[in-house]
Amino acid sequence: MKQYTFYITIIILSIFIASANIYAQCSMGSSGHQHSAKNTESHSEHKVVTPSKGYAFINDDGMQEATITIKDSYHPNTIIVKKGIPLHLNFDLQEEGCTATVSFKDFDVKKLLTPFEITEVEFTPDISGSFTFACPMNMIEGTLVVKE
Repeated sequence: MKQYTFYITIIILSIFIASANIYAQCSMGSSGHQHSAKNTESHSEHKVVTPSKGYAFINDDGMQEATITIKDSYHPNTIIVKKGIPLHLNFDLQEEGCTATVSFKDFDVKKLLTPFEITEVEFTPDISGSFTFACPMNMIEGTLVVKE
């Protein structure tokens, strides 16, 4: 009888462990959603984003200019600019989805981007510091660093 109880205990523990591994709590992104462990690779919010930095240059019109490509994340995801000089950003959207809008909340700028085209966003960064720009769901974020 003890041997029979031992095997039943092992079977119950095995079932419990197996069922616990079917679903994993996602700690990536802001949603904290659950999903099948088999499907984690298909969620773009699980991709590791390598930090990249870009500097705006002064174009022939005297404006700061930089290009940001969007495909799973912003590339570069940090743009360094100077305070008080008009900024011209070229967003090259290489996908469809929630990344079709970019928002610079601290500068009250929100722009609808056209997939597979370059969309221009212009404003003058008039305060110094580090500011986030993001898609509407805040799953993809970048940083605008404004220096004196």
